[in-house]
Amino acid sequence: MTQLNQHKTLKSMKTRAFVIVASLVLSIPCLGTAGNAYVNTYWEEYGNRPVEVNQATNGRTQALSFTAYENDRLVAELDGGVGEISLPVSDSMAQSLSLKDSSMSQIRRLIAGGDYDEALTLLRPLAYPLVKFHGIPESFTQMHAPIRNLLNVLIETERLSEAEDVLNRIELHKVDPEYSQLAIRLLNTYLGQENYEAAVRLTKKIPVQGDHRVNIRPIVDAADLLRAAGKFEAVIPLYQQLIDIVPKSAEENIRMWLAYSLVLAGRTEEATKMIEEIEEPASNKRTYSLYQLLIGSSEHGQEQYEAALDRLTRGYVRAQTSFGWVPEMLYLIGDCYERVNSAGPARSAWTELTILYPESPWARRAESSLASLPEPNSN
Repeated sequence: MTQLNQHKTLKSMKTRAFVIVASLVLSIPCLGTAGNAYVNTYWEEYGNRPVEVNQATNGRTQALSFTAYENDRLVAELDGGVGEISLPVSDSMAQSLSLKDSSMSQIRRLIAGGDYDEALTLLRPLAYPLVKFHGIPESFTQMHAPIRNLLNVLIETERLSEAEDVLNRIELHKVDPEYSQLAIRLLNTYLGQENYEAAVRLTKKIPVQGDHRVNIRPIVDAADLLRAAGKFEAVIPLYQQLIDIVPKSAEENIRMWLAYSLVLAGRTEEATKMIEEIEEPASNKRTYSLYQLLIGSSEHGQEQYEAALDRLTRGYVRAQTSFGWVPEMLYLIGDCYERVNSAGPARSAWTELTILYPESPWARRAESSLASLPEPNSN
């Protein structure tokens, strides 16, 4: 055997060994779905496949099988399995590559026509092998487009467990924020379905630092919905994470929401310590009414209903109807009245809540509380 043939044989053996090891590693179940028993059979079928590409250089076309992306380099098996090469990624390289037998044009037509099932039939074998290359720069648009189209269609057709599984295989903090926007779309779908357990799982996955600071607002909105749904223990770490990340102008709000959630979770000692560190805002500041909600809810938790009612009413008078916390403030006002046996004012507060904020989860709670009130005296 010549030295050249021996070198090719060794390279071929090395490539096959690499593929076997990669297959074993990639077939390990994803740990990101803890608490979710979903098994993605499409990943098992397609995820470990190499990605077949053509590279055009100097007027020649070379067939490559990409098997891995590591240390900013693409690992490829040469056509015929005669060896492997490691290629540094660059914009010029991105321009030279094209996926073999890409069906994206047909997939886009199917999606535009609403034929999602047929689109998925073509997308899955194309997109799943690409997932392990998600860290590649955005200039490699051909490798990102199928993944994002897959996620969009999965969410659109409410194949949510499969979409979550795919997102769990992507390091969102290392990729373009467009992937995070898909995660947020999935998060909002979970919240709309009141699948709060899944929503909490996903909030822990979505990055909020650096280039991903744009995700802060959706996470705050999700935290508000989770808090309204009574998921206090779940929302507390979200607010704790946000305190050091949000702009200085928003930090006061987040601290109050964290203290408020601690109150509602019954973690009185922690809440009291935080409340003592928060200075009461001036009455002309937006956060004044939020502070009254915080103190009023603390007094409500201590069954000091008259004092709580005074605080909450003061805050409500100073609030604008657009403030996000007004619905729960109205709900607590009604609850305080009910607990001091003032059914009439309680009914008024809860009725006002259902009229002004019919889409709020607090309105649903108010409707339930209204149903439990005694019928008003007709005399």
